[in-house]
Amino acid sequence: MASLQNLLPQFYSTRAAPDEHVESHKKATFREIFRHYGVDWALAVLLWFLLGYLNQRPGHKREFSLHSDISIQHTFAVEERVPAALLLGISLLFPLASVLLISLFVMRSTWDAHNSALSVLMSWTVSGIVTQVIKIMVGRPRPDLLDRCVPYAGAQDAPIYGLSNYTVCTQTDAFILNDGFKSFPSGHSSLSFAGLGLLAFYLSGKLHLFSTRGHKARAWLALLPLLAGIMVAVSRTMDNRHHWQDVLVGSLLGLSISFITYRGYYPPLAHRHSHLPYAPRELDGDEFSEEGVQLGNGSANGRYERVAGNGGEERVVTRPTEAEDED
Repeated sequence: MASLQNLLPQFYSTRAAPDEHVESHKKATFREIFRHYGVDWALAVLLWFLLGYLNQRPGHKREFSLHSDISIQHTFAVEERVPAALLLGISLLFPLASVLLISLFVMRSTWDAHNSALSVLMSWTVSGIVTQVIKIMVGRPRPDLLDRCVPYAGAQDAPIYGLSNYTVCTQTDAFILNDGFKSFPSGHSSLSFAGLGLLAFYLSGKLHLFSTRGHKARAWLALLPLLAGIMVAVSRTMDNRHHWQDVLVGSLLGLSISFITYRGYYPPLAHRHSHLPYAPRELDGDEFSEEGVQLGNGSANGRYERVAGNGGEERVVTRPTEAEDED
């Protein structure tokens, strides 16, 4: 454990960094969101359309064996246990609704609502794009490929190399055939863990799951989303859509991206204020009055300061400075 703590000191540390303290900031407005996170939202929208485009690309088709490879001779399941519409609800809409409900009605924080919603969308779209790019390039046959392919009568593997390619298929539905070569990694698995994994990290931060006190009961609540992700991932092997390696790599990919995305908008899980969101990103030229009201140009300290007590304040965690990141 000691060696792991040395490798990941920021994750395991229970002591807040000197500059990661709590302060008040005015509530999120569309203007403030656009100023500080306009690029993030533009990127999220762009990634959404890019994901839709990649989903329609045919991709590489790897050679396969008609007879010796029994791993691709499984039955094609017409009805999936988790179809695309249900996957969208489980992996994106449910986590999104959950974080918004908690942030708005439990935490009562507009910045928490913004950061959590943006992190869910970013995690989901980035994971989907990375998964689709790998799928298109790898072209691994699915376990049900031959049933999709419907080889012509008397088709045989090449006599020299002992392999066949997609030209032996008589499948008339191009989508079914092209999709048969997109086994690695599992998109259902990566998207499920991208959305539900983000929700798990979000709940862990709110419940201070990684504090030194230890919270067994809280762990069950925080990790329940991961159980749902596992169930979705396993269903892909039950439907003969994926090999176990596809599911494992897809799950790890989605979970990794969700953690990286979460840390972009929230402090470490072991932080003493892990339940609070990061303050809005600073902009060059920001200036504040003595009461903390934003003025517009230049800055003596370049930091967000306390907003005047007008009833519209929210607690946030200041981001580490570049100097601290280098240390």
